[in-house]
Amino acid sequence: MKNNNVSKPKWYTIVSFTVVILIITMFVRIPLPSGGYFNFGDVAVVFAALMLGKWSGAIAGGIGSALADILGGFAVFSPLTFFAKGFEGLLSGMAKGKKGFVFWILPALGVLSMVLIYFIGEIFMPAIKFEGAVLELVPNLIQAVGGYIGGKFLFEIYNRVAD
Repeated sequence: MKNNNVSKPKWYTIVSFTVVILIITMFVRIPLPSGGYFNFGDVAVVFAALMLGKWSGAIAGGIGSALADILGGFAVFSPLTFFAKGFEGLLSGMAKGKKGFVFWILPALGVLSMVLIYFIGEIFMPAIKFEGAVLELVPNLIQAVGGYIGGKFLFEIYNRVAD
């Protein structure tokens, strides 16, 4: 039986969250040794995905974050970012409407997938390679944990205010 209580987000809602992710990703950027940067965009990706659901969260997370790379002068990272943040949004968004353990584990798997995708992708980037990818693990894990905690926190606050 189809759940009619969960409506699909409108296109303009997805675009709005994409722009929010873009802006938050570009707002505070802390350079990393590899040439990339630490940011707070993962908070927005997790929050947007929990609000929008899996596919819309993947679109907003992937496109918003990749655009931030392109507009911010890090275009070389944009394809990797598109997949890493898109998959993060997909997994996090699968938790929409869920309760209990599943609601908590899916966004955690989402942010961890982001770290893994960046790690694997950076190994094959000529300027970073394996050594640089290893150096990026700690900042990416910190960013992932912050994104998980911040995104879930904002979602919980939103739900309390909206009720």
